[in-house]
Amino acid sequence: MNRSLLGFLLCVLCVLCGENSSASANPPTASYIFPAGAQRGTSVDVRVGGLFLHDKCDFHIVGSGITHSPHLTPAKRIWFEGPLLPIPESQQQEDYPADMQGKITVAKDAPPGERRVQVFTSQGGAGGPVFIVGELPEVIEKEIDGEPIPVPIKLPVTANGRIFPREDVDLWEFDAEAGKTVTAFVHTKSIKSPLVTRLDILDSSGKVIAEEMLHPCIRTDGSVKFTPKVSGKYRVRIRDARTLGGPAYVYRLTVTTENVPAFHYPIRVITPGVKEILPPQTGALAPPVALHGQIEKAGAVTEWKVDLKKGEKYTFELQARKFDSPLCGVFTLYDATGKELAKGEASETADPPRLPFTTPADGTYTLKVREKFRGRGGENFVYRLVVWDTSTLGDPSFSLAVATDVFTVQRGAAVKVKVTAERHGGFAGPIEIKAQGLPEGIEMKPVTMNGNQNTVDLTITAGPKAIIGAIPLKLQGSATINGKVKSTEVDFAGRRWYPGDSGLRLVVAFPTPFKIIDQYVMTNAPRGETYRRKYKVDRGGFDGPIQIQLAEKQARHLQGVTGPVIVLKPGETEFEYPAFLPPWMELGRTCRVCVMATAKVKDPVDGREHTVSFSSVDQNQQMIVVVGPGRLGVSIDKTSVRAEGEVKLAVKVSRSKNLTGPATVELVLPDHIRGVSVSKLVVAADSDTGELVLKFESDTGPFNMPLVVRATISTDTGPVTAETKVEVVK
Repeated sequence: MNRSLLGFLLCVLCVLCGENSSASANPPTASYIFPAGAQRGTSVDVRVGGLFLHDKCDFHIVGSGITHSPHLTPAKRIWFEGPLLPIPESQQQEDYPADMQGKITVAKDAPPGERRVQVFTSQGGAGGPVFIVGELPEVIEKEIDGEPIPVPIKLPVTANGRIFPREDVDLWEFDAEAGKTVTAFVHTKSIKSPLVTRLDILDSSGKVIAEEMLHPCIRTDGSVKFTPKVSGKYRVRIRDARTLGGPAYVYRLTVTTENVPAFHYPIRVITPGVKEILPPQTGALAPPVALHGQIEKAGAVTEWKVDLKKGEKYTFELQARKFDSPLCGVFTLYDATGKELAKGEASETADPPRLPFTTPADGTYTLKVREKFRGRGGENFVYRLVVWDTSTLGDPSFSLAVATDVFTVQRGAAVKVKVTAERHGGFAGPIEIKAQGLPEGIEMKPVTMNGNQNTVDLTITAGPKAIIGAIPLKLQGSATINGKVKSTEVDFAGRRWYPGDSGLRLVVAFPTPFKIIDQYVMTNAPRGETYRRKYKVDRGGFDGPIQIQLAEKQARHLQGVTGPVIVLKPGETEFEYPAFLPPWMELGRTCRVCVMATAKVKDPVDGREHTVSFSSVDQNQQMIVVVGPGRLGVSIDKTSVRAEGEVKLAVKVSRSKNLTGPATVELVLPDHIRGVSVSKLVVAADSDTGELVLKFESDTGPFNMPLVVRATISTDTGPVTAETKVEVVK
């Protein structure tokens, strides 16, 4: 039997028996979608960033009114290195999401609001990012490196941008009329962006004239309002409050002169059968009743009188965070003597849970509402305290939810799914949960959540012949209530209601047969050139070509390290990977670089081909290098030049004793800077000086960042480089 056939049969046997040597997979992640929205009736090209999306991934958006590309394909990665990240910050784990591209079309009649983004590969699925259907005209930031350049916009508008790289600042410039209030508000947290915004309004001189509100306008993640005294040009400045940034730091900034309420009082909700009451109160109130109030200043307490009947069952519910109020509320129930009978207290992120109460005697009771933390209060600290009686609590019922909308189970393995119950109307009975419509090869035994439970784990198992791919996951809960069986579908806890598909997905993943193996190695290497490390591969029976490249998940920030894509030929089990250490790396830094192996593997069940990968941040698979001084240096006689006509720079290169050869000196220009040309300069092997001639055209620029002067000497082991910078003023 030939070697190739034997290897394939061994691979098949390992997969079918579930005894694969690595039995691992790299399920994808979805970090962002950019832009994170579009106006109704328009189409937009989007970038979706994530890990392990490879050469193609399936793409799905949950919600009505949208059509989109069924698949995403690789796009040229946009990457800005940003300022030098020193120790210890550079020692933190870092992701480098790949950019995938697709197209979204929004119908003219699409309901405004959120849609959930999901991606799927042969090794799993992921959700997380949110796409917004908007109503205003939209613009998209054209991202460039360097200092911010104001981008003109016309109100009203929604601007889509990213704070990228770290410490980035964006400026959006608009015309405003004297006496006409402008509101700028941003969505970040609500679209699952890690950006923590800081918003300012600047006048034409750059002076800050309005700062971000302490508590944002309702249904926004950050807001600023101002009324200009004079007509003219103004700017919204947006940045991360922690000076962070990255490709996932996406935002949607809306700037408008329309009225944007800071809060609603009373809270805009009406419940049939419940009386809505505002202060001042006249006499005691009989439930069912909703009490609307404000904690207008720190330390304030509002007080209500309610008539309750002996033996009756009531439920108290304080609503504030639920309706975007900053109030972290506490309510307390007292009897006529001032004795405390019941208390509800919010957490830092959620309103108090519903509080049941059985009245010990007829009488008038007092409810007091206050802010949990000292020093907090304001007119926007609004609440709605509902006192339900048995007639308004509703029939006994329940709802079920899961914390995420995509689950991955590896073929031949199992995954646990946690389901949480919310019980209503006093229902405390058992709930049976079962799966509906699972395909052949996937099993889930029904599970019963007991009456004293609010959570339960489901176990979903994929057999050795389960088909790889994503399927809708339908989970149903049933319970007997008042002699009748009532059923409900398990939903996603973060869902916004759209008719139809709940959006839950189960993905059967294909395991990766191969893995990178090696021993711990630590060494040192000079910056400005290539370091190489040897690796071994345990093929696990797979005998095809394997692609090696820098991993998308790194143990530490790469700090500018780059590397090529290399391919192992069929059967090869050893390779040497070259990583280029840039000349500006921090000296003494311990660089830890991880590589990733990717291949197309044939499925023994149905013959399809799956792209799979192995990636690890284990130290045995890392290039661990202490960065030392470079062997080449370059300097220039001017630190800044004026962008006019012809400019000459005297260049000096310095070589270490073991470095010889001519040095090529060039000017490295970012893509967005135009109108600059430079003559070619080669400093001969027996010389260390030369002259670099720069020519600036009349419309040159913009110069929002220094230009890089780079010197390179070619050697048998690769290029050796050095860099310096020159400021250009116009």
